[in-house]
Amino acid sequence: MEKLNAAVIGLGVVSGMHLDALKTNNENIVALCDIVLDKAKNAKEKFGLSANIYENYVEMLDKENIDVVHICTPHYLHAEMVIAALNRNINVICEKPLAISFEQLDEIEKAVKSSKAKLGVCMQRRFEPVSKLIKSMMEEDKALSANGTLSWCRNKDYYIHDQWRGKKATEGGGVMINQALHTLDLVSYFMGYPDSVIAYTFNDTLKDVIDVEESAFGIFKYNDGRRFLIEASNANNISHEITISIQNSKHSVYYIGENLMIDNKQVDVQTIAKESGKKEWGYGHQYLITEFYNCVREDRPFLIDFYEGSKVVRLILSMYASNGKEIKLW
Repeated sequence: MEKLNAAVIGLGVVSGMHLDALKTNNENIVALCDIVLDKAKNAKEKFGLSANIYENYVEMLDKENIDVVHICTPHYLHAEMVIAALNRNINVICEKPLAISFEQLDEIEKAVKSSKAKLGVCMQRRFEPVSKLIKSMMEEDKALSANGTLSWCRNKDYYIHDQWRGKKATEGGGVMINQALHTLDLVSYFMGYPDSVIAYTFNDTLKDVIDVEESAFGIFKYNDGRRFLIEASNANNISHEITISIQNSKHSVYYIGENLMIDNKQVDVQTIAKESGKKEWGYGHQYLITEFYNCVREDRPFLIDFYEGSKVVRLILSMYASNGKEIKLW
């Protein structure tokens, strides 16, 4: 199998998931880039790489022979870096969220249309066995209703640790665009893209710390009368398991943490590899990255391209715009 040349921009915690997958797949990791050079140097040493180190990502894109670049930077940098890579016909895997504004989405779409390269977005939870099973069940018999709940603890220390978090200009929002994005993505993936949303976002416990929402509630509606709800908050004092419940005319499904219940019976699904990463992120990075590289090698479409990866961003931005009013969705 042909090895591809990979590069990673942003050597924070999540980059380890990408480097693990690349090492497991024996791809060529040719370059690492971070504005804090020690992060790149430490990653190079930790993973035993011979990669070149860069502080400037544009210089790296121009100098290196890169087949796929992984973008693992803070949210506000995703759009400009995706566009820079696509404009050079370099394939891109971007961490979530793809963008933090409708304007950024429009600019990325222009780059996608004019580029020969592929864009993949890290919605890795879609690749987990439980998600695949639920999706197939809802394709056989249409989902009628669903609910997604995230109740976590993200306190002052969490936001102080990374200065870009908790700021509208750099994070793009709060609990919805960061912690609850994957939950919303899964529910809308199982149910199908909704037609409108009524939402409320608020911050009651971190007013002196962040300028984005700590909690959110959304009612997503379909023209045929179906609905699903999203409840998300970082205001709890302990983080609880994410819960997704969904029903069609035949079955009731409850996905709680890593446990699956169908019609009140525990169902064992093939265990996914958990050698690296964090429970909060799910364990699908290896599978997503492997599939993306195979799509590049075989020149075939990737499941979560710009159009799929932008859907959940549009849903979240519409929640922010709602403030109790019904917003029609694109």
